[in-house]
Amino acid sequence: MTQVEPYSRRSRRPDADQRYGEQRSDHDRGDRDYRDGPRTPGARYDQRYDGRDDYARDDRGPGGPGYDPRPENRRPGYDPRPGAQPTSPPAARLPEPALDPSDEGERRGSHATTYGQGFSWVVLWTIVGALVPGLGLIAAGWRRLGAAVLAAIALGAALLGAWAMRGNLLKRGLSFAVDPQKLLMLAVAAGLIGVLWVLVILLTNSQLRRYASLDTGQAAFSWVIVAALLVGVAAPTYAIGNRALAQRELVEALFKGDDDVDADDAKPNGDAADPWAGTDRVNVLLIGSDAGADRTGIRPDTMIVASVQPSSGNTVLFSLPRNLQQVPFKDGSPGQKAWPNGYYCPEAAPGNECMLNAIWRWAEGDGKQYYSKYKNPGLRATEDAITGATGLEIDTYAMLNLEGFADFIDNIGGLTLNVYERLPIGGNSSHPVAKAWIEKGLKKKMDGYTSLWFARSRWSTDDYDRMRRQRCVIGAVAKQADPITIAKNWTGIAKSLKNNMATGIPQSDIQAWVELATRVQKAKVTSLPFTSQVVGGSTVDPDFDLIHEKVQKAIKKSEAQAKKAQATTTAAPSASPSSTPKKTKKPTVSTNPTDAEDVSQVC
Repeated sequence: MTQVEPYSRRSRRPDADQRYGEQRSDHDRGDRDYRDGPRTPGARYDQRYDGRDDYARDDRGPGGPGYDPRPENRRPGYDPRPGAQPTSPPAARLPEPALDPSDEGERRGSHATTYGQGFSWVVLWTIVGALVPGLGLIAAGWRRLGAAVLAAIALGAALLGAWAMRGNLLKRGLSFAVDPQKLLMLAVAAGLIGVLWVLVILLTNSQLRRYASLDTGQAAFSWVIVAALLVGVAAPTYAIGNRALAQRELVEALFKGDDDVDADDAKPNGDAADPWAGTDRVNVLLIGSDAGADRTGIRPDTMIVASVQPSSGNTVLFSLPRNLQQVPFKDGSPGQKAWPNGYYCPEAAPGNECMLNAIWRWAEGDGKQYYSKYKNPGLRATEDAITGATGLEIDTYAMLNLEGFADFIDNIGGLTLNVYERLPIGGNSSHPVAKAWIEKGLKKKMDGYTSLWFARSRWSTDDYDRMRRQRCVIGAVAKQADPITIAKNWTGIAKSLKNNMATGIPQSDIQAWVELATRVQKAKVTSLPFTSQVVGGSTVDPDFDLIHEKVQKAIKKSEAQAKKAQATTTAAPSASPSSTPKKTKKPTVSTNPTDAEDVSQVC
């Protein structure tokens, strides 16, 4: 006999009333699906309740329809006890239906969003999450991580803003640009931010795609967008880090300071609001060197003293002829002991005369015994000679190799110069054959190579015209060097300067010198070339007392112009909109001036 399960353990149909152990009546069981037509007494039928379970029922009982006394033919759930109701077997559990991404009521994982995700959704929030890291993560369901990223960005922006608002922004920016330690920190920070930013973009996109249905084309296009965003993030962060390292290398290589500083050299006070307050003048020796693979040692090809008034920025450029002879040295200097009557050797063979540009090599050779205590004897002897020739104490120097000058000009976008006579490229006085020519013309755009030959060419003209052109090139660099262009090409500029420039400015004073250069760029620049009339007739036998007088006169004139400009700016009313602007005068060329002239007028 079949073992009968106790009634208390029998399974109930889903339509049973669980509170009372009862079953609903037939008319409460929902729609019926009759297989053999309408129900008739004794007919077997199927009933569906809410489309979930099938229930088959027979009218049973002794002798009733569907009754089968044979045990093997008894239906599951049959109870032979009198009056017992047959029970249906437990219905087989159907598998859970697949989740539809468009069903807003479904939860898609511990980090999933409740919004529907399609192609446009993935693309939109991937882009938004790249522009504002964190928002895309929130949209993808990673709410805590997204909020943490946003909080970190907000905190960093707040700290940066607070840092920028404290004190002078320019000085704070320069404090990074001239500090090797801070530049290294900036490069590391830029790289770290770039890596984290890339990871956020990848994580955002992967979580947005997790529950999105994309076809092959949409998936490929979304990866193209992700790749473009990664490049857009990696490129600027790499550029920032690369430029920071390039600037660090430049600062360490270039601004080493001058170990041969005099106690009376002008020095800025970096801690003061105005680092140049109390300094009447600053004299910088600008040297153009023609050192190269085919040259032995350093031989200055260009020597210009830039005398700057720090309060106004007005500057006077004094160009010294390279063939100036009998140059006296600074009082009390080693050079004066070696040459008490000036650097002069009339018995020397042609080409070996004791000229100004040969003092550097003399101090590194025969005269090294006099300058043995100096780290750079050639530079020190040249500074002493130029102080003796002009009467101006040289405070520091900047030397640029002329071969690297062309690279520098190319990196700042070239120069615009006026050419008043046809100039040869190549050749010299002993072999006057040009490889090419710089043709006459106003406002000619020149690259680095052409600008270099514009400044160096001399066998078709005299040295005085050559000095004028050199001052024009310096003035053009000061006026035309666009800060935006310099910033864009700073890596190349830094490399060119590092390999071809030297200066006596220490790292601790860079900010002060940058501020002084800014004042010069906005001020008036005049020039006084040492022509035959200025030097007293001839460079072989110059009148240095007359030269000193001309130098002081040019400086006083520049200072008077600064006072006049300041008074005019304070007293003059604003210009009327209807006022007619003055026409620009054509520059006038004066190849032999006896007084300082505005560089813009002679160029």
